[in-house]
Amino acid sequence: MARRATIGARELKKRLGGYLQQVRQGRTPGRGEPVAELKPLQRAGGEAAIFEQLTAVGAVTRLENRALTPFRAVRGRGPSVSDAILEDRDDRV
Repeated sequence: MARRATIGARELKKRLGGYLQQVRQGRTPGRGEPVAELKPLQRAGGEAAIFEQLTAVGAVTRLENRALTPFRAVRGRGPSVSDAILEDRDDRV
């Protein structure tokens, strides 16, 4: 994980060009307690890039990097759902 640091507003104004150069090089500049983050932009890379962004902000998690097991339907013991719906509709007519 990249080093997190902060820069004061006055220092940022004085040295903005240098900090932008560091960001262009893929580094995150600064020191102290953060209030905002200056970092390189994430380039569009399809679904994998979107998933990584969502993971980074904690919106999604994935426990494993392997595919899920195939779904296997479980047979019910009673009437089918469609039969139950048709029966319910017959009661209303």
